[in-house]
Amino acid sequence: MVDRACPCLGIRNEKGLEALEKALYCWEDALTAFSSSLNNGTLALPSKADAAFTHDVQELLDMGYQIQNHAELLFIDQHSVLFRNEDEESIDSHKPSNVGSRISGKDKADAASSPESFESARDGVADLREFEEFSEFFPHFEKQKLYHAALKQHEDKGIPCRRLHTELVKCGSDVEYLAKVHCLRQAYTKLFTVSSAAEWIADIGRQVISDLIMYADRDPKDYLIHYERMLEFLQEQNNRSIMEEELTSRGVKCINFYDVLIDFILLDAFEEVEKPPSSIKAILQNRWISASFRETAIGTAVWSVLVGKRQMLKYDKGFLAHFYSISEQISPVLVWGFLGPEGSLRSTCHYFRDQVIEFLIDIFNFFKVRYTTIDNLAEDILKEMKIRVENINQRLSLEGC
Repeated sequence: MVDRACPCLGIRNEKGLEALEKALYCWEDALTAFSSSLNNGTLALPSKADAAFTHDVQELLDMGYQIQNHAELLFIDQHSVLFRNEDEESIDSHKPSNVGSRISGKDKADAASSPESFESARDGVADLREFEEFSEFFPHFEKQKLYHAALKQHEDKGIPCRRLHTELVKCGSDVEYLAKVHCLRQAYTKLFTVSSAAEWIADIGRQVISDLIMYADRDPKDYLIHYERMLEFLQEQNNRSIMEEELTSRGVKCINFYDVLIDFILLDAFEEVEKPPSSIKAILQNRWISASFRETAIGTAVWSVLVGKRQMLKYDKGFLAHFYSISEQISPVLVWGFLGPEGSLRSTCHYFRDQVIEFLIDIFNFFKVRYTTIDNLAEDILKEMKIRVENINQRLSLEGC
């Protein structure tokens, strides 16, 4: 049991803040000196390596400033739980704490000299075992048992992943991202064992995209046909081996809702629409032709690209073939929506993407979802999905009026 008014803890906190401030000064000086040496009185552009180093140091400084701000709120504020006395404890013992800063009960000097601590700090791993001594102050973190198990999985066997989206979802490190992906995979697997949840997700895929297509003044009939065929393909267990073979060749490490729909399909689509093929880019940049003609030409160009991809498929009725059939209906809408002229379709497409990204940020956030058990995480994911779907539906209904 730690005395909340312990002077020793207060001294260590003060020393920690002083050390952080000195480190920030050193990093600022280093960045200034390095930048000056690059310029050296010339206007030459820095090399890629120099620019990357400058960017990394600046990010380090930004993170340091954030830590400094959070630490001051936690350790200096007289209302912090660390400075309560026993009388205050009896009054406020049942009030929940909203303190979210990370602290460690180890002496800073010991931690600095420990190779294990250095490795942990270097990787930026959010190892929640460090909160055990302060579990009464941080009940939210102490209960993240599922995340603990994922960290152990990463340490013992590793966690495969096609791509790292650490910064996108605002994780503190790649290890944190991988551990949470491991948890999310289990939660999504659990969700699809619940028939009501599985049916709701399938219905949403049908409804939201068809509404977006109609919002773009297109007929969703062909999309709905191909969507149903995809569902039929997925429901047939014999097709799983084909799907695994196709997706494994594309770098997908786990046949799971997160890895396939979110990572492989949605996030890649958002990136690709920002960097279209040269044929589509040429159409978009041609201001000599009307907007309606450009929109039609983009649909033809997308179809041509997908035909080329189809010709390289091993299975003409496999997962990727069904996916390309669906893409033929969605991609022209998204490309024109994101890269076409300013208007309601463009703003709505960007809103759709923002809602997906914000949903991902939320499900990677300890304060939004519970990484306690698979059931709890699955429940929270479904809740967050429903919030975002409702937002998108409201946007489409309001814009359509």
